[in-house]
Amino acid sequence: MIEEIINNINYRLDNDNLTAEVTEKSGGYEGDIIIPETVVFNDVTYRVTTIGEWAFCDCKSLTSIIIPNSVMTIGSRAFQTCTLLTSITIPNSVTAIEAWAFADCRSLTSIAIPDSVTSIGGGTFSGCSKLTSIAIPDSVTVLGGGVFFDCTSLISITLPNSVKSIRDMAFYDCRSLTSITIPNSVKSIGERAFEDCSSL
Repeated sequence: MIEEIINNINYRLDNDNLTAEVTEKSGGYEGDIIIPETVVFNDVTYRVTTIGEWAFCDCKSLTSIIIPNSVMTIGSRAFQTCTLLTSITIPNSVTAIEAWAFADCRSLTSIAIPDSVTSIGGGTFSGCSKLTSIAIPDSVTVLGGGVFFDCTSLISITLPNSVKSIRDMAFYDCRSLTSITIPNSVKSIGERAFEDCSSL
């Protein structure tokens, strides 16, 4: 593995698979970031497939980001506490959004989740206090615990028939949530899943 900054983005380069992972950078990231599908280092081309754990965590001056269609995984806490990030588009190549990936993105008002995503980790959108609505695609089978914990502005949510369980504290403190339709596919609802949903 090689760590290298290319065009102001830090990458971990895998010479065996010719893939690249975006990683955290000393001093963080700010402004508008465009991640390319491929990067070139020493005349070798690497395909960007992963936004790594903690990559943009606590980058409070990050205003927007474009994720390329080559990315398959958004790592845990990748965008946690990016407080100026208002919206983000996840490409159709992404299959997994790991735990706490967008936690405490307090300016995030909307997010589009593509049909390619099959799992959304625990706490992924927790503390996204301006998120008002979100649609979960039919491809998703796993919603982690506390996934919408403390999303105090969340008014509506669409759950597909693919969801088999609602984990512990999934909608805890979603105090603006007025209604939710639970599909027939759901076999279990975890502890405190809807606790403090005072408008439900």
